Amino acid sequence: MRKQKIVNGVISIILWLCALVILIPIFMVVINSFKNRKEAAMMNIQLPGSWHIIENYSQMMKEGGILRGFINSTVITVICVFLLIVLCSAMAFVLQRKKTWFSKTVNMIVIFGLVLPVQIIPTYFVCNFLHLSHEIAAILVLVVANMSFTVFLYTGFIKSIPLEIDESAWLDGANHTQLFFQILFPLLQPVTITAIIINFMAVWNDFGISIYFLNSARNYTLPLTVYNFFGNHSSDWQLVFANVVLSTLPVAVVYLILQKYIISGMTAGAVKG
Repeated sequence: MRKQKIVNGVISIILWLCALVILIPIFMVVINSFKNRKEAAMMNIQLPGSWHIIENYSQMMKEGGILRGFINSTVITVICVFLLIVLCSAMAFVLQRKKTWFSKTVNMIVIFGLVLPVQIIPTYFVCNFLHLSHEIAAILVLVVANMSFTVFLYTGFIKSIPLEIDESAWLDGANHTQLFFQILFPLLQPVTITAIIINFMAVWNDFGISIYFLNSARNYTLPLTVYNFFGNHSSDWQLVFANVVLSTLPVAVVYLILQKYIISGMTAGAVKG
C-alpha cells in the first residue's frame, strides 16, 4: 500500500511537471512584452533588465490599429456565433428526430466534416467568383468551418431529450417551428452555452481563414493586427509580444470564467435521461 502511494505520488509529480511545460511559452510572450527592443529581440525567458510595460503597451495600442481590430473581431464573432447557434441547433433537431435514410446520410456527412481540412485557396476563388465581399465571405467560411462540431454537440444532447415532449407539443397543436424554438430550444441551454463559448474562442482566435479573406489593415481582426508591426516595426519584437498578449487576453478571460460550462455542457447529454 505504501509502495503504491509512492508510485502514485511520483506519477502525479511527473504529470504536473508536464502540464506546467505549457506555461513556458506563455511566460516567454508576457515577459518579452515588458522588455526594451534589444532584450525582446533575444526571445528568452530572462527577466527584463529594465521594465517598459506602459511604454510598450501604449505604443502598441497607438500604432497597431487595436481599436479597429477589436471592433472587427467583435462584429464577425457575434455574427458567426449567432448563425452557428441558430443553424446548427435547428439542423441537429431535424437530423436527430427524422429517422430516414436521408437524414442519417446527411448526419454522417456532417460528422465527416470534423476530419476534413478546410481548402482555403479553392474556397477563396469560389467566394470571389460569387462576388462576395471579404467580410461576408470570411463569416460564411468561418461558420461552415465550425458547423460540424457544433451540430455534433447539439445532436448528442437532443438525443437525450425524450420524444414524448415532441408528441405532447403536437397534441397541443404546436407546429415544428413552435416545438423547436418555444419548447426544445430552452432545454438546450447547457449545450448552447458550451457551443457559444467554443465557437467564440474558435472564431475570435482564427488566423488561417481570416488572413486570406480579411487581407487589408482596415479589415484586420484583433489577432491579425500583429501584421501591423512587420515592416517599419519589423524588429520591434516587444510590440509584437505586447500585441499577442492583448489579442489573446479577451478569449483567455472568457475561457477561465466559463470553463465549467464547457465541461458541463459537453457531458450533460451523456448523463441526461
